Amino acid sequence: MSEEEVGRVQSFFRKPSVAAMVLTGDLSIGDNIRIRGATTDIEMTVESMQINLESVESAGAGDDVGIKVPERVRPNDRVIRVSSGSGGINADIIKYAVIAAIVAGAAYMLGWI
Repeated sequence: MSEEEVGRVQSFFRKPSVAAMVLTGDLSIGDNIRIRGATTDIEMTVESMQINLESVESAGAGDDVGIKVPERVRPNDRVIRVSSGSGGINADIIKYAVIAAIVAGAAYMLGWI
């Protein structure tokens, strides 16, 4: 699993539970992120993102964005994109695909298919 810092929290708005942040890298809907600080450690998937109250699918370095967060975050908390070594493909999917290929190969060799 690799981690890349993509921004810092500027402020937190409690009522809508939104973190305002400045990006130092690219961030997109669907990215898995971790927000870390002295008392913060949240791992989540980015489900919505806005720039100037307009929904966006992705943003880049220098953009000020707001994202919905499940709990309180604090100014200067680091925003880190977390990615698995399998290119974003779930490890369970790979495991079951390998098992299916082995079973299909065995069935073919036994003349079942």
